[in-house]
Amino acid sequence: MGKIKVQKLNLLQQLAGLKRDFPFGESKIIDRKRLQWIGILKSSPIGDEYKVKLTYELGKNPNVFVMDPTPLKLAKGKKSLPHVYDHKKQRLCLYYPDWKEWNSSKSIAQTVMLWAIEWLYHYELWKITGEWLGGGTVHGATKKDIVTNETNNKI
Repeated sequence: MGKIKVQKLNLLQQLAGLKRDFPFGESKIIDRKRLQWIGILKSSPIGDEYKVKLTYELGKNPNVFVMDPTPLKLAKGKKSLPHVYDHKKQRLCLYYPDWKEWNSSKSIAQTVMLWAIEWLYHYELWKITGEWLGGGTVHGATKKDIVTNETNNKI
């Protein structure tokens, strides 16, 4: 059996998905290889509102930033946000790029944007409990490190 060739979504297809699924934000192509979505996301109907910016450049992974509020409030007794790549820019850690959880054959609207909403949900729980319940791992860990750690910690 041969490999199944997966079709990559082009910038216009990604833009169309964002406009369809997140029409309340501003979606645009910045130049021929980059797009941006800026809008308000909520973790739930009773959750807070967050101004979020998604950026995507062809051939790279999408990035999601919380633009407002800035800085995001911390849980009591905590000195930094959990699961962000850049604390100052509030770039969210939504998936493991090295694990290829997202690739250009997947709709940004139906993956990355939903992961951002899920991150906001877990962030709001973290503010209350001080415990990150959204899963994840230490940044810089390899898949082997994580699988080994999960295996060793099983009861």
